[in-house]
Amino acid sequence: MNLNDLTTIIRHVRKNTQCPHCDRKYNTQDISVLASTKNECLLELKCHYCKKMALTDIVASAKGEAEIRNNKIPLINQVIKNGITDNDILDVRNFLGSFDGDFKELFKS
Repeated sequence: MNLNDLTTIIRHVRKNTQCPHCDRKYNTQDISVLASTKNECLLELKCHYCKKMALTDIVASAKGEAEIRNNKIPLINQVIKNGITDNDILDVRNFLGSFDGDFKELFKS
């Protein structure tokens, strides 16, 4: 994704997504791009108010517009009720260092 796409996605996240822990909206500085490919990006959301973290995967639709799956924070946040630790983030960053960018293969069941 290019910078324009990422800017649009961040605006969309700020407008349409709330922290699942405290229901407050995210600020721009709360959103970090962890990884990006041509059609997807992985975002880290750290709430400015309650300090809880979440991850979300954004996938470009067939129309070329980015959309958030189900327009919500994904399942990972429902599973990790106590937030994501610094070690979790470090594990993801280490993984992404050698990740080839194929999210479909990664999440294939």
